[in-house]
Amino acid sequence: MLYSTTIISRSFTSVLSRLNRLKSQYASSPHTFLFAVSTPNHSSELSSLVDTLMAFSPTSSLGCLSAPLTPGYISCSVAVLDPKSATLFRSTIAGQEKTQVGRWHAFRRKDEREDEDLALPEDTDWDNLWKATSTRKIQGLPDELTRLDAEHISSVLYFSDLSPEGLSSVISKSFPRASQLGLLASSTPFITGRPVTLFHNQQILDKGAVGVAFTTPKTLKFDIPNDVQPLGSPLDVTDSEGNLVNTLNFSNPTQLLLSRIRAAGIDTTSSSAITFKDDMEFYLGVLSPASSVPYQLHAITAGDPSRGTLSLNTQTVAPPVGARVQFFHRPSVKPLSLQAWRDFASTSGTTIAFTTVPSPEISQSATDGEGEPVIEEMVLDNRFVVGSENGVVLRRSGEHPWSCTAPGCISQL
Repeated sequence: MLYSTTIISRSFTSVLSRLNRLKSQYASSPHTFLFAVSTPNHSSELSSLVDTLMAFSPTSSLGCLSAPLTPGYISCSVAVLDPKSATLFRSTIAGQEKTQVGRWHAFRRKDEREDEDLALPEDTDWDNLWKATSTRKIQGLPDELTRLDAEHISSVLYFSDLSPEGLSSVISKSFPRASQLGLLASSTPFITGRPVTLFHNQQILDKGAVGVAFTTPKTLKFDIPNDVQPLGSPLDVTDSEGNLVNTLNFSNPTQLLLSRIRAAGIDTTSSSAITFKDDMEFYLGVLSPASSVPYQLHAITAGDPSRGTLSLNTQTVAPPVGARVQFFHRPSVKPLSLQAWRDFASTSGTTIAFTTVPSPEISQSATDGEGEPVIEEMVLDNRFVVGSENGVVLRRSGEHPWSCTAPGCISQL
């Protein structure tokens, strides 16, 4: 990465001015550009920002509309890449079209999108699809990636619609040694009329994915917020299937979670079922053998006290049998403040970072830094940071891809 910056500002005029200076510096050279921008207050302002960003390089750029990193601010990130070590691509691989809680099979009507995308078969088994050993043939790599030597690809980054499973699986099989980091782009139906808004050169897209494959070495890091706290001692997965955890330590996992909730004195709305407050979240963290810090954090979406099964967010494969796991809890979800981003900038080097932000409803009700002086703008130099309320897909070498929907978690390349 030759240069990157993230602007967090209350002023549309200031953001546009900074972008124009960057464009005059880099647009005339043969570079590759990544960008992401959140929506300002007025549609005309968004149009001006997008027009400026797309003009950086009409033939070698990609981006997406994102969520604000901090409520009340415009977030705009730009990265300048060396085209010798970064290959852009556009994907139309279909993913999981319909989600059904507690089930791992996706079904779709034959008349849905058949003329637009090459769809996966109706009887797709998503457990097998995610597995690197699956023998099912699915749509191949995007054309731009077929010419690359898999041994030389260190990481793949992308902005996706809300169905990344097909692309993520193909990347995992084609580049088994590569790290993978994907952002599910922010929802934009009331902003642009599209479910998501992606950019590829001069095209504006509403489905699929756009991304970049890197040959320069990069290490994938995953950090959880300080307010995510453990509940009870670690446990072992003794039965799991698809996105379901059936037993932990050969016991009912939902009852194990409920007992830890009661022991911690956590106030929930029900003592016999997992019916949580809107801003209260519970997770299952996967622990590495060498550390008690989770390297995966799966949101728990449902639990059955009688059967015991726990459901994890449906774009996730449950930890396999033998994995060491631990329950985690967050009492309330709050957006990251400017101070949090200042702290992040002080502890990280040059990086690409994706983060899940709280839902728009939670973000709109939050106040940033009550009692503190209002900061009009913050610039994170040498950092390309993008947020979305829809989550992030991660994969290290040797892992299944998994999705993190926990707000405040930061994944870095």
